[in-house]
Amino acid sequence: MQSSSMNAVFSSLLSKKDLTISDELLKSIMEKGIITQIMDDDKQPSINIFANKQLYLSSVVPVLHDFGFIIIDEVAYKINKDEHEVYINRFNLKMDDTKNLRESKYNIENVISDSLSGSILPRCRLFSLVYNQNLSIRKVLLLRAMIEYIDQAVIALNQEAILHTIAIYPNISKLFVEYFIAKFDPLLDKREKIMKDFELKIEEKIKDVPNIMDDKILKLTYALIKNLLRTNYFLNNPAISFKIDTASYSENLKGLQPKIEAFVYHPDFSGLHLRMSKISRGGLRWSERHEDYRQEIKSLMITQEGKNSIIIPDGAKGGFVIKKEASTITKDVFKTIYSAFINNMLDLVDNMVDGKIVRHENIIAYDGDDSYFVVAADKGTAAMSDVANEIAVSRGYWLGDAFASGGSNGFGHKELGITARGSLMSSERFFIQRGIDIQKESITMVGIGSMNGDVFGNGLLYSKKFKLLAAVSHKEIFIDPDPDIERSFEERSRLFTAKNGSWSAYNKELISQGGGVFLRSQKSIELSAEIKKMIGTTKKALSGEELAKKVLMMKVDMLFNGGVGTYVKSSDESNLDLGDKQNEAVRLDASELKAKVVCEGGNLGFTQKARIEYAKNGGEINIDGIDNAAGVNTSDHEVNLKILLNIIKSKDLLDEKEANQTLQNLTEQVVNLVLWSNYHQALAISRDSSLSKRYLDDFLSSIEVLETNLSSFSRAEYYIPKNENMHEILCAEGSIVRPILSSIISYSKIFIKTVLLDSKLIDETFANQFLFKYFPKSFLAAYEHEIIHHPLRREIIATMMADTIVNLQGATFIADYNRRGKESFLLKIKSYLITNQLFDANDIRFEIYRNDFKMDIKLQYKLLDDIERTLGFSTRWMLKYLSKHKVDVNHILDYKADLFKILGNMNEDNIVKILDDNHQFNLFFSAIDYLKFAVAAIMVKENSFHTFNNVAILFYLVVNEFKILEMITSLNTIEITSGSQKVLRHQILQYIEYIVVHYTEQVLEFQRVNETPQDAFKNYMENEKDDFEDIQNNIKFFMSKEVKSIEEVSITVNQIMTSLI
Repeated sequence: MQSSSMNAVFSSLLSKKDLTISDELLKSIMEKGIITQIMDDDKQPSINIFANKQLYLSSVVPVLHDFGFIIIDEVAYKINKDEHEVYINRFNLKMDDTKNLRESKYNIENVISDSLSGSILPRCRLFSLVYNQNLSIRKVLLLRAMIEYIDQAVIALNQEAILHTIAIYPNISKLFVEYFIAKFDPLLDKREKIMKDFELKIEEKIKDVPNIMDDKILKLTYALIKNLLRTNYFLNNPAISFKIDTASYSENLKGLQPKIEAFVYHPDFSGLHLRMSKISRGGLRWSERHEDYRQEIKSLMITQEGKNSIIIPDGAKGGFVIKKEASTITKDVFKTIYSAFINNMLDLVDNMVDGKIVRHENIIAYDGDDSYFVVAADKGTAAMSDVANEIAVSRGYWLGDAFASGGSNGFGHKELGITARGSLMSSERFFIQRGIDIQKESITMVGIGSMNGDVFGNGLLYSKKFKLLAAVSHKEIFIDPDPDIERSFEERSRLFTAKNGSWSAYNKELISQGGGVFLRSQKSIELSAEIKKMIGTTKKALSGEELAKKVLMMKVDMLFNGGVGTYVKSSDESNLDLGDKQNEAVRLDASELKAKVVCEGGNLGFTQKARIEYAKNGGEINIDGIDNAAGVNTSDHEVNLKILLNIIKSKDLLDEKEANQTLQNLTEQVVNLVLWSNYHQALAISRDSSLSKRYLDDFLSSIEVLETNLSSFSRAEYYIPKNENMHEILCAEGSIVRPILSSIISYSKIFIKTVLLDSKLIDETFANQFLFKYFPKSFLAAYEHEIIHHPLRREIIATMMADTIVNLQGATFIADYNRRGKESFLLKIKSYLITNQLFDANDIRFEIYRNDFKMDIKLQYKLLDDIERTLGFSTRWMLKYLSKHKVDVNHILDYKADLFKILGNMNEDNIVKILDDNHQFNLFFSAIDYLKFAVAAIMVKENSFHTFNNVAILFYLVVNEFKILEMITSLNTIEITSGSQKVLRHQILQYIEYIVVHYTEQVLEFQRVNETPQDAFKNYMENEKDDFEDIQNNIKFFMSKEVKSIEEVSITVNQIMTSLI
């Protein structure tokens, strides 16, 4: 009876037709897994879902609800056909009008099947647009891509709010899609008119939106489409990527932004790549910050921009998140996703074949040519450079295996230890200033990282004299209260090359009494007497995280950060505002840090505010972008060498094997160039630190120049206060703290580079020396012709010029840009570089550098300051008195040999010995004050018929007679305390210039035929003795004073000037 009743119910629900399926349908089910059919019966519309396995209502119903369907009831049953089981779910729908269902039938069926099979989004609120606007799944994914980008870019919004708005305004959303298609469909005619029509429709529709938040979201979406530059949408790849003109879209965003970015969307992953210009470079990372990966990558890009001030491309950074369970991400899955990310980004750039731009026929570009796109390894992608290069080669991309640096045919960063060596080269400056040679004298250290890491491992092998007391890695704590320096170095060396290089593998017998290796996750660690003393506590036990924090607070010579994560914040920052929740429990306030020096081998170990606070408290620190710049610098050399090697291979001058060997043979030279770069940059910061105490106004002017001329620079981003609040970033001695100076110096280089790239100065022949300077000498000797025709020739020259100038003259070189204007500033650059060559200043500086630890640091800095002050003085002369066409390197360098010969003769008996057995060096500094007038002497020579020898000797005599050098020295030592004194100082210098030039010209006119310049000067002074007697008495009185004021200098100079009236 029960069976009969059930059959009756079953028969009422299902017909014979429901219980049969065709052979064709069966075949499709077995092949695809799930097939959906819509029965658009006006009386009872329904959806039938056929599957080769059982589907559960909890999976199916939410998908149907996303379409907006109202389900009346559901019947689930199974039938057998040809030994196959087919599971069927029929959903009856409540629907007053089936028009949309009929029109959208094809897309609805496909989307339901694909969603339930997992080949697209498992579910999405935008499925409603498939039903009511007949959008295909690809169009839905396009909208979804835009939504995710806006969610990442606009911090104030969240994805749910954006989805909600796009879903409840289906007509506008469809217009967005149609507008996008009109903009990028390669087959479309009359594109501009169609686009304009869509723009008018969209703008009219948005006017009628009543809700302010919906209005904002719709306008953001519309603005995004307007600012899209390219897309791979019409290449029909599974993922969708588009390029954004972020510089134009940035009015909707907060903080510093990239100029250009690429965004890639796929249901399994999303990622982006941010660039400060079309020629930019930076690493790609696997991010774990799904909620704000763009914010993470943008912060790193900003750091990279500063770091890249010393390399050819501007800053860039890329990254992606994987939307899969961690347990399912195998090496193969990761490689597939990484490869897809690379391919989709390469879709958005041009190729170059035989020097000509080549673009895919289905790509519509609104950004002109864009062919330079390079990547590098970063967190999570260290082993993927070869994969990226294989993709580039297989696509025929012009950079070939120069696309991704660090591959098997590139420079191995871990093998070279270049990032660690560079960072310690930078921080070594602090110890040089203390007279401590860290290769010979022991220093105590605490570290962040483990020996199997590239940066930390190489860093702890940099010197055999490092006394590592403790280290904190992401899992472990290593403590060695009283290490044997030699044995601990040997054990660290063993760990670095071991398969398991974690601290737990450290030989416990080599750890001093009371030490050990502990887990950060331990609930309680009993403390030995030695540990208590070392970390300064009386507690008997601490948790692992508490112990790690105490370790980082230890009083040591140096804290070396070679790990990943943010470990130090400022006292007024909240952990809630920072990422990296993993290290929150061990994170210090800067005020708790007791290390004397911090070396930032890793990125983002400190917040910028933490660095400033630590530096104000007396700690010595740069920024991560300064310390660890050697890695990106090495990669940049690799890429630019490979670009040339590819050209050389194309000419059959080298084969593949020979090219690879050539690159490897250059390793040592490249490493040397890179390490010297870190040395010079750290030295430049030290010199600017000293100068900022005396010339703060000049630094404020440089900041103003950057702020008004560089969109990538912001006071707020680097916590530089308004001028009236500059005391907030001054250390106790009155200097600007190094973290701020680091940023100012980096951006001063970027600014000069930007100015140069927009000029013809770098196209002049004399500029080639800076191109040659970039490459290893042996490579230059073999391939000079190819180097001159490097595709990035202009960028290399601009970078090397900017780097040279700021490393030598400091950040205040740009201080007068706003006053001078572009053309005068470019002439200033040229004048300085020519004067530097005229005086052979590079050779002199090198002698100072190579005498670190031998020469007193104060003397070193004084000599370097003397050089730059002399060059600055001479540069001003050149700008003031030489016409533009006479500021010519060859013309001016013609005087070089005579200049030093004359000075040598004049100073032979007055040479002060600074270095033993170095006559040229000692002569230079004995004559340096007279070199200030060398350019003026050239100018007078150019305007007269006298020999340069006569003119130079007369300059020398005039300068001595009127004690000009003593006056200039007084001006340089007098502390300027007001704006009016600064103006007065400038006026005095101008008067001195006039006095020297005028009297030299007077004597030249007075000089008789065959009269020596010495006799001419003597006779002139005798002839004018009545006028000069009072002047000479006043000069004697001035010289007799031990302490001289600026007013006294002014009076003395004015008295000399009076004699000229």
